[in-house]
Amino acid sequence: MYKKIESVLIAGAGAIGMMVAGKIFDSGKFDMTILAEGERSQRYKEKGLSINGQKYNFKLSSDSKHCTFDLIIVACKFYSLKNVIDDIADFVGRHTIIVSLLNGITSENIIGAEYGIERLPLAMIAGNDSQHKETNVTYTQIGKIHFGDINGSITERDALLKDFWRECDFPFEYHKTDMLQTLWYKLMMNVGINQSQALFLLPYSAFSNNSEMAIPEAITIMKKAMREVIEIARAENIILNESDIENCCQTISQLCGTCYTSMCQDLLAGKKTEIELFADTVCEYGRKHNIKTPLNEMLSLAIRVQEKKNLLGFN
Repeated sequence: MYKKIESVLIAGAGAIGMMVAGKIFDSGKFDMTILAEGERSQRYKEKGLSINGQKYNFKLSSDSKHCTFDLIIVACKFYSLKNVIDDIADFVGRHTIIVSLLNGITSENIIGAEYGIERLPLAMIAGNDSQHKETNVTYTQIGKIHFGDINGSITERDALLKDFWRECDFPFEYHKTDMLQTLWYKLMMNVGINQSQALFLLPYSAFSNNSEMAIPEAITIMKKAMREVIEIARAENIILNESDIENCCQTISQLCGTCYTSMCQDLLAGKKTEIELFADTVCEYGRKHNIKTPLNEMLSLAIRVQEKKNLLGFN
């Protein structure tokens, strides 16, 4: 059904999408295009796109009409996903593989409902510290792509993706049996660090035990939010524990101390966050299993206050 990956479309030119796009482009082995139509296309052409201070002359989809791609990487914000699903319709062919790098545990099913779940492995990226401002992205840690099939089988699709990431020289790990648990692990990390950063508008150093700038009370809140994920995960037969929290803390300590998570970046830029993917998901599963999730209920409310504070122009 699938074929060797030669052409790639990046849907979402933010912190993750641009970082991945740069690595693919630099390999010189693939025909790569950024999804950009209308005003966005014009803005990219006028301002240019840069990664770590280097300008990139990416092809744009506005110049690639009636063309399908071997691989589409979806890296937009969750609140833009519906529009992106519509926008990629002309570019999905019979052989197209789709990889979602969105946060959370729901995007594969949402995209799969439109284009076929068989096209999508479970996938995520972790361990990166990319920052996005206007048309510029910077990072010090590129992280690693994790992917695998929910059934634990190595499919033709996954074999092609392994070859692709290898040719891009992008760090990756294929999970034959535990990818669903890995997604829940990433959810736990996001629920902890993304939301705690957004609540206090603090960088990674405040949450790193190895930093002189660490704030123990902030770290305590982060860990308590993660523990609520552990409880709902167990109800879903996903095993997470305290050692996983400590592994998250170790990852956080290795990231750029002055950098921020995507959720915190959104608030600092006056934008909407992806709160639906984090606290709201935890609370929804809590209601499903009759498990109390008081801290995430508070975080959902508090971060929405931050969003509305920006919207209303409060200092």
